[in-house]
Amino acid sequence: MVKAYVLIVNNSGTEDSVISNLNHISSITNAFGTFGAYDILTTLESPDEQNIQNDISNGIRKIPNIRSTLTLLVDKKSGISKTNEIEQKVLDNHMAQAFVVIHCAKSNEQNIIQKLDEIPEVVEADVLIGNYEMICKIAAPTYNTISELVSKKIRKIPEIKSTMTINVINFQGFNR
Repeated sequence: MVKAYVLIVNNSGTEDSVISNLNHISSITNAFGTFGAYDILTTLESPDEQNIQNDISNGIRKIPNIRSTLTLLVDKKSGISKTNEIEQKVLDNHMAQAFVVIHCAKSNEQNIIQKLDEIPEVVEADVLIGNYEMICKIAAPTYNTISELVSKKIRKIPEIKSTMTINVINFQGFNR
């Protein structure tokens, strides 16, 4: 299975319209309204990489009101996923969540994955191909707690050079 994340910047106030259009693209498994440097984060999955490329180029990028996108292709190296579908629904309804994009030394990805796996609030992590080396999803009771987790646990991992936190807006988006 091929997986990618697409970070989207859209015209102000058009998030609901863009998310509605994203819901019609078959390889998108979820879309989240976010706050921070990007307005929307989507995850795409397909058995065929060409299908994902087509959905990004001819689907996502053609949606009105999208100003720019950043595609993060997931490497086939193993990542982590700690939640099942039911647990994820509980997190979606009762916890603050964020994605953390990580820049690190390329040769240390598996070591960092192991260290991220030791942090209970990290519910997913993937190794990436391209501008960034990893992305992880964290869940905590509040956004302040997320901020503390990023600064006191994730950024303290010696091999991590920098991070960018993308906070999820609960109830703006969809999961399939």
